[in-house]
Amino acid sequence: MVVQFAHAQNDRQTLENKRKALKKEIQNIKRFLSKTKKKELDLSTQVSMLNQKMRVRQNLIDNIRQEIKQLKTKLNANQREIKLLETELTQLKEDYAAMIYKSYKHKLNDNQLLFLLSSDSFYQGYLRFQYLKQYTSYRKKQGENIVLKAQALQVVNDSIKAQKILKENLMEDMRNEQSTMQQEKKKQQELVNKYKKEKKSYERQISAKQREERQLTAQIENLIKKAIKKTGNKTKNTFKLAPEALKLAKDFESNKGKLPWPVDRGVITVRFGTQKDPLNPKLKIESSGIRIATEDNATVKSIFKGKVLAIQKNPQNGVLSVLVQHGHYISVYANLKDVVVSRGQTIDTKEKIGVVYTNPVDGKSILKFQIWKNTNKQNPMLWITK
Repeated sequence: MVVQFAHAQNDRQTLENKRKALKKEIQNIKRFLSKTKKKELDLSTQVSMLNQKMRVRQNLIDNIRQEIKQLKTKLNANQREIKLLETELTQLKEDYAAMIYKSYKHKLNDNQLLFLLSSDSFYQGYLRFQYLKQYTSYRKKQGENIVLKAQALQVVNDSIKAQKILKENLMEDMRNEQSTMQQEKKKQQELVNKYKKEKKSYERQISAKQREERQLTAQIENLIKKAIKKTGNKTKNTFKLAPEALKLAKDFESNKGKLPWPVDRGVITVRFGTQKDPLNPKLKIESSGIRIATEDNATVKSIFKGKVLAIQKNPQNGVLSVLVQHGHYISVYANLKDVVVSRGQTIDTKEKIGVVYTNPVDGKSILKFQIWKNTNKQNPMLWITK
């Protein structure tokens, strides 16, 4: 029973923590949207951020549903426990009353000494003494049991009251989130209608972004291949590592799913891999990493200790990319305006690498973040903490 209660408490706490985290994520997205309200975001970014917010909100609604379901189960269990406690308390009171009546009838309370002295023999007197001793102890214990059972009943009743209030609050919370979701769906439809009017312009934006993505990926892959050759491995696309670097790679792997974000605050606007465009499913979006919308002049930090493998400058707009090696693994921080590290430098986890670039046209500060294992692209969302 104790194990089940502890497990239920842990489950409830996990759901509560998740609800808080999801709400925080929604607030993050809202903050970024409000900061860029005065600047005209391109349609694809508006859609990406809105869809991300709706995904998170749906997760929040699902989480609240789970919390309500768990509370209902707990309430039902508590109701059953109350019935059991009430039955046990009633029985205890009846037994206690019967015992008091029997005591009164035999005048044990008033005539205990007489009861002992009227024994026919010393042995009978001894037995009567033991009986009185056990009787007194049992009576005291029964009285204590009644008090404890009544207290337990009160605790469960108080728990039920608190759970009912929490359930009502969660129900209200869910209704509010569902109402907001409906508003967001309307906004989504407005963007769809806008897309229909600006279809050609929108598709040009997507095409330009995809071209930039391919160029960046090709540059990074080329830099990694050159670095691999320098380690002495000219036939395979894998780093030839010294024991210390191998250990670093294993340490990196052991932290999968626990690595810190490269920026303190941000919203993922583009996910990893091949995905359908949210407004035109016929358009395919290829992403070698993730894009994180962050604050102006946001500090970019290393997700793990390693060595700066390369710093690449885009000749067209001057933005910078930094590659940090962690054994077989490479973390990439692209779209930076300033860099404070140098090639070959050893850096620590969360050490500052540079500052994210803010586009002067649309006011967006986007970090392009990638993780590679040798020449194979990895999904960063599986590596960084949720």
